[in-house]
Amino acid sequence: MRRILLSLALCLPLLGIVPATEAADECLGCREYLTGDLFGVRPGLAEHGVVADLQLTQFYQGVADGGANQTDNYGGKLDYFFTFAKGFAVLHAETRFGEDVVLDAAGLAPVNSNMLYPGLENTTAITGLQFNLPLTSDREWIGTFGKINTLDLFNTLYPQTGRGVDGFMNGAAYLPLTLLRTLPLSFLGAGALKIHEGQIQGGLMVYDSHNSTTTSGFDNLFDNGANVTGLWRFFSEFGGLPGSHLFLGTWASGDYTVLDRMDWVFIPGVGLVAPRESGSWSLLYILEQKLWVDPCCEKRSIGLMSQWGLADPKTSPYAWCCNVSLQAQGLVAGREQDTMGAGYFYSGLSGDLKDLFGPVLPLNDLQGVELYYSAAITPWFHLTADVQFVQPGISANDTAVVLGLRGKIDL
Repeated sequence: MRRILLSLALCLPLLGIVPATEAADECLGCREYLTGDLFGVRPGLAEHGVVADLQLTQFYQGVADGGANQTDNYGGKLDYFFTFAKGFAVLHAETRFGEDVVLDAAGLAPVNSNMLYPGLENTTAITGLQFNLPLTSDREWIGTFGKINTLDLFNTLYPQTGRGVDGFMNGAAYLPLTLLRTLPLSFLGAGALKIHEGQIQGGLMVYDSHNSTTTSGFDNLFDNGANVTGLWRFFSEFGGLPGSHLFLGTWASGDYTVLDRMDWVFIPGVGLVAPRESGSWSLLYILEQKLWVDPCCEKRSIGLMSQWGLADPKTSPYAWCCNVSLQAQGLVAGREQDTMGAGYFYSGLSGDLKDLFGPVLPLNDLQGVELYYSAAITPWFHLTADVQFVQPGISANDTAVVLGLRGKIDL
């Protein structure tokens, strides 16, 4: 690996990219990235408008009790982020390797949401290639189009959610599952976003209904209608601390059944047939509020988030959902970069889905609790201990106890 990087550094002057002449003098445990300035490659690319970030995240999770199977697996992700021309284009590629315990724990509650990308098989794919253009001179309105990664988009709205590589690992703890029928993992689309003080305040997007994490998406573009998402966010203050209230709605014009595949979760088909319905919809409200901020160090804080969603019960396996979580940073003295969180979620399954499965596989609503503590071993290495208690949707399975370790390295 060192030889490859050194060869790249030697070739950059031929491409007109001149690496920095002075080596970074930061110690290994102090630098922001494991590789520092990457032999001058990183600052050299930045001078030409290219910002490169590589992240390696490894997961070790086991179902200690309950669930479908008591087992443990190791897997991981390598994320490649490239930002061009100060955000004009953002590329996100992902490599998935190893295994996960999603199906062994509770198929209708993704206990490791990040391992859903690019798919359940080990592969490398471009899951996001988004282009952004200012629509107004003050850049308050941005036009966006391309291949959009849903977790990246949601993480832009709420950075504390962390895409599953920071914060909670179970998607139900930080992502409203009622959106999943009308919002694929990755999709082709376009829209306009309203920006307020660097944050997304509102927007309207039109996009394809198919998941395109491992494909270009053009082969079956809009052959099952179009999806539309609109949102608006009201910023507020409570006790002098910032908060917000987001209202979001989605609508899809295609034809669906409650059993149609969703790459977010596993829905057992067991040979059942459901009637096709035209159109699908969902509604969502998200509350975000800072509860405490250290006046001497803004990084030390406690925040509250709660999400409440409804969806079309004839086409979505989730009729309604809610979650509430507390996340904190720097509460332990001398550990300002450490984070922790506690969350509860409830996912109400569609009555149509329960009726279909009732005679062969009785289903219950899902609920669960997740706790995590993420320790900043160095600025570039974070180690997280995670425990989840999930009441599965399959009535025959006992409550799943899922233990996990997650290590994220900023390369």
